[in-house]
This record gives sequence, C-alpha cells and structure tokens, in this order.
Amino acid sequence: MYKWVDKEGNISYSDQPPFKGAAKLDVPELTTMPATDVPKKKPVSAKEKEKEKNNTKYTFLKITSPENDAFIRSIEGNFSISFTTKPSLNTEQGHYFTVSMDGKIVKDKLSASSANFSNIDRGTHKLRVSIKSKSGKTLRKSKTITMHMHRQTIVRKPALQAN
Repeated sequence: MYKWVDKEGNISYSDQPPFKGAAKLDVPELTTMPATDVPKKKPVSAKEKEKEKNNTKYTFLKITSPENDAFIRSIEGNFSISFTTKPSLNTEQGHYFTVSMDGKIVKDKLSASSANFSNIDRGTHKLRVSIKSKSGKTLRKSKTITMHMHRQTIVRKPALQAN
C-alpha cells in the first residue's frame, strides 16, 4: 500500500506507487475468524413427508366483508366479518380459522367462514384472518384490513327544574 499527499493537501492511497517519493505503508494482516458449524437438520420421517404431502395448500384467503376502510355504524358496536379461501377449509385435517383484531386473536378455532362481533369499541380497528393447522401452525394469512366502528350516542339534555 502507498500513501501520498498532493499539492492541495488531499491524502490518497493506492496499491501502486503513483510516483517516486510515495510512502510505502505496512498494512496489518486481516483479522479472520474460523467458520462455525452449521447444525444438521433433523431427518424427516417418511410418515411426516406423507403427512406434509397430503396437507392442503391454501392459495387464497381474503376478507370479503367488511371492505377495507369501511365505516360501520352501530349503536351496539355489532358487525359481521366474512372471508373466503381456496381451496375450502379442510376440517378433516383439523384446520381452522382465527380472526385477529388489532393484533390479538378475538375468534379462534372457527370452521365457518364468517363471525359476528358485538360491543366493539368505537374507533379504527385492524382485522386479519388466518388458517391454522391442528397443531396451531399458521398455514395462510389474509391481508390486514382496516375498519372504522362508529357508535352513535344520544346526548341528553338535563331536565329543567321547577322553581
């Protein structure tokens, strides 16, 4: 390695000397580390391979109602969610739906492609549906949608007092 300073005071480095008088630098050796061992994968049994092969592969999962960014007006805070999947949910393999609202599971182990909610707080909520296996492994997730719950309230005027 060579180092030199030009007429304007700029410092430059190169592996080739640009001219006589460039200072030769002694470069320290690079620090190296030995490679780490990669753990070997546990062999998969023929039974597990067959089970995986027969597991339903879901290609589509979508919330169909409410639509994304929907405003729902309900004094009681009630609404329904509907969703569709391709292929249909395979309940014989123990698959089920879960519905999450704002990142928390609110309906679990559903076999129907719809669910009803009541007394939901007003405000904006995020909804997502997942298909899970018998062991709880997530097989497919829908896109998250946003819905806005508008709960109307009645403002009561105070009663007039008689004098």
